Amino acid sequence: MWLPEKTVEKMGVNALVQAIEKAIFEQQLKIGDRLPPQRILAYKLNVNPTTVSRAYQRAAQKGLVGGQIGRGTYVLAQSNSALFSQVMLEQQADIIDLSINKLPCDDKIFAINRQIEQANLYKDQHQYYEYIANDMISRYQLAVTQWLQRVRGISFNPNQILPVPSCQYGIYFILRQQLKRGDVLLVEQFTSPGIIAAAKEYGLRLFNCKCDEQGLIPASLDSLIAQTNGKMLITIPSHQSPMGITQSDERRQALAKVIIARDLLVIEEDIYGMFAKPAPLAKYAPNNVLLLSGFSKCLSGGHKISFIAGAHSMMQALTQKIIETLWLISATAASHIITALENNYIEQATEHVINENRRKNQLVNSIMKLDLALDSPHHWINCDLDFVQRAAEYGIKLAHQEHFSVIKNDQKTAFYRLSVHCVTDQKLKKAAIILRELMKKCQN
Repeated sequence: MWLPEKTVEKMGVNALVQAIEKAIFEQQLKIGDRLPPQRILAYKLNVNPTTVSRAYQRAAQKGLVGGQIGRGTYVLAQSNSALFSQVMLEQQADIIDLSINKLPCDDKIFAINRQIEQANLYKDQHQYYEYIANDMISRYQLAVTQWLQRVRGISFNPNQILPVPSCQYGIYFILRQQLKRGDVLLVEQFTSPGIIAAAKEYGLRLFNCKCDEQGLIPASLDSLIAQTNGKMLITIPSHQSPMGITQSDERRQALAKVIIARDLLVIEEDIYGMFAKPAPLAKYAPNNVLLLSGFSKCLSGGHKISFIAGAHSMMQALTQKIIETLWLISATAASHIITALENNYIEQATEHVINENRRKNQLVNSIMKLDLALDSPHHWINCDLDFVQRAAEYGIKLAHQEHFSVIKNDQKTAFYRLSVHCVTDQKLKKAAIILRELMKKCQN
């Protein structure tokens, strides 16, 4: 349990808030970590419980933490301290970070983006430097519609495409509009930390559905809906993060039957969909699924624009609120992605990333003697409870399953996520050698 370092005999509200922020910045408290219960912390610090309560409230006002009745106070993903701390860790030369999925702008991706920039007709117009205009929004909607048809095998009308700044923002946007504090949100057995943080911030009750080697189990989902009366599910059917699972067409169709029969609203995060062959889940339950995707994993993380696509009746309500998201989308980013979509640059970038992932996975397999799926950008690997900490001592940063788990793990074994998407060959090779030797020590 985290406890602040006492710099004075009795800590006041401001000192305690500063201690929380310092702990987040220094990674003593990580995203999703729970702070001590208020009464216990008050006892440990020998202060009035009201002091701790006010400090937690002030920390929440600063965006550092969020609370949920019955589940405590947690560090939020979007706090400036947490984000800045993550950036600083990534920049340390002695750290090899295999915990995140971030597209590197290698020479090929850089060259493709330069070609897009040269082909961008908007850059010589006033619109390029202004707030995004309606005609650019319409062109983006049409370009996304055509791309989804030719690449993902699913048809939408342009007016069924809503631009949003990012997939994470899209999740927050939908939850904020459709759910209220105390409502049930269904998720996979392990899910994105961003989804967990969003649920905590809005005071939602999270329930996790069992998964197998193909992801969500239809019978388990059906049973969970009946038990919880849940009305909304967030799922990642393509290269699910953290498990790397991609559902088959057959599994998606089986899930669609449950979703339709239970009239469940589904947010399908499809950010890795362009790397998978099956059509989105939205194809099989078009009136129940909101497809959420973008291009940060295949082309450019720096051009912040994604989309929500759907035929669900609530899309009209979302459209009426969409103005708050459009102010956050730059015309520069939108025109860049429009140019990429209309000229098939997205497909070029995707093919390059797939080839890079296959090559990197083959490298890891050959060194670590594993059988990782070659097309996946990340993998779910079995380990003992202390493996991630031991890897960190050797400069290898891995993402432990606790970052993705809705409930605490009581088992003797655990998992970690290994990502190949964002590191150089040299770093990946070094990391694989170290992890191989650590695995041998664990087996002995």
